[in-house]
Amino acid sequence: MKIKSFAASLLTVASLALVTLGSTSNVQAATVATQAMSGVLYISNASGAQIYGTPTKESGIATTGASLDNSSAWKYTKAASVNGELFYAVGKNQWVKASDTSAQPTTQATTQMNKLMFVKANGLVNLYSSANGGYFTGNTVTGGYGYTVYESTTDANGQIWYNVGQNQWVNGQYMSDDNVTQTLTMNATAYDPAVLGSNMGYSGVAANLSKFPKGTHLRITDGNGKTYDRVVNDTGLFAYSNPNQLDIAMPNSEALSFGRQNVTVEVLG
Repeated sequence: MKIKSFAASLLTVASLALVTLGSTSNVQAATVATQAMSGVLYISNASGAQIYGTPTKESGIATTGASLDNSSAWKYTKAASVNGELFYAVGKNQWVKASDTSAQPTTQATTQMNKLMFVKANGLVNLYSSANGGYFTGNTVTGGYGYTVYESTTDANGQIWYNVGQNQWVNGQYMSDDNVTQTLTMNATAYDPAVLGSNMGYSGVAANLSKFPKGTHLRITDGNGKTYDRVVNDTGLFAYSNPNQLDIAMPNSEALSFGRQNVTVEVLG
């Protein structure tokens, strides 16, 4: 998750201790002490953090009615003590209570790993400082390359993340146990080899052999999200003359309901 950035600089969160904490807001004739400082904070209130307007000595500080999502990460540029209660400026006329924030992202349970995984993306994928509200570290991983992952965790939205080393996390939607060398959309039909008198079974797929030579490993996902793991072992007349056509082997009862549809095809290296 990217940090919503309202400040150019990023300083240590340890400087938060320079301002004291208290317990009141939205008061008249307030005591306000403002200090310039920069850092990163994480919303830790499960209901989200109320956004307040800029505090003044005349009217204190009042809510705007808006809020920031739990676990989101923000840069701040100022801190203010309003009658002893600490607030941070995360934007122009946008302040949040320190009590709704944390200096560290919410701790997530992790599973230790040590395995090679591949980036299934065209181009670069950003790395983040944590799996829950982390900021972009400035580093990336490259599509088609393999990386060792050392632990995994699940964020508040149920998305898996992987640590590729030095506490740098990549979104699991871009990672695969297989080396996906190409991803494309094709048209597909289905057939039962047994009906044609063949004993080839249901592990194969017919394709244009100039596009996918025999032995090419394909992972095919249909419009309903069902995945077929197939190896090219045949070519039908239609596929022969149509490079963007596949004919997937499956039992006749399934083939009849499959019809003709667009599918996502991943070529596995």
